Amino acid sequence: MSGAHIWDASSAAALDAVQTRYAARGKKVTVIDLNEPSARLHGNLGGQLSGGH
Repeated sequence: MSGAHIWDASSAAALDAVQTRYAARGKKVTVIDLNEPSARLHGNLGGQLSGGH
């Protein structure tokens, strides 16, 4: 996700949903290389939102 930007809480929730789905299958997903504002947003909201999937 080199330099990718997530725009809002729903984007952070979508990343969490991906991580949760893989975790259910015993896999670990690490989101790396977001741009600084996006990394901060995901760090602040990650794990607190439901992806709804």
